[in-house]
Amino acid sequence: MYNPFPLLTRRLLMDQVKKGKRWFVRQTFSRGMREQLTAAFLIRGYKEEERAQVEEHMATLQQDGNAFLYDAKIPVHLEKLGKAAGQPVGYEVFYAAKVGTDWQPPELYERRIRDYIRQHHPNWRVRGDGGGIRVGLHEIFGELFLKFHHRREEYMIPFDTIE
Repeated sequence: MYNPFPLLTRRLLMDQVKKGKRWFVRQTFSRGMREQLTAAFLIRGYKEEERAQVEEHMATLQQDGNAFLYDAKIPVHLEKLGKAAGQPVGYEVFYAAKVGTDWQPPELYERRIRDYIRQHHPNWRVRGDGGGIRVGLHEIFGELFLKFHHRREEYMIPFDTIE
């Protein structure tokens, strides 16, 4: 499975806190799992004013026994996040960093995206002026989506669709 996210580091964590991220949602992350690991997790940061999104994200994780909401204003939570950023043995912790239309897919996925467009949108064409079809990678509550833009059309599909 494709995983576009970087490992969480202490520096990345502190940069996010300095940028105003207060809430950090932890969830199980199957895209980061490898055979030799006990578990892989994804952490997603939210600013203080994004509390409604945090609650919505947590609601999607009711079946995830590893889901946890950290509050960076609580010292013990910040300390636990720091430990997670240290990448404890047997675990990998990734950070849901921003992606979007500046994402460059690996060659394999570039071909799969082209095949998907040919199959589902045979009338879409790339214009010579650089316009035409744009594809971005987006994360919503830990799940990956491809967002397609063509002229005035815009829609999203789960990334799993092309895997």
